[in-house]
Amino acid sequence: MNSEASPPSMTELAIPAPTVQAILQALSGLRYGQVTVIVQDGRVMQIDRTDRLRLPASEPVPTGVRP
Repeated sequence: MNSEASPPSMTELAIPAPTVQAILQALSGLRYGQVTVIVQDGRVMQIDRTDRLRLPASEPVPTGVRP
């Protein structure tokens, strides 16, 4: 007998389709950042998306030189 339980499927979790779509939309196009799903009493209450912008590496400023 396998003592490790497999994770529940989406249908077993009973997450409403609009909620799943909202989470997928928040993930869509996200290159750097995070998506936070706030759950209260077993219901998704809020979805936060934080985008991060990665700037290209710049030339180091020589020591003692002020711009």
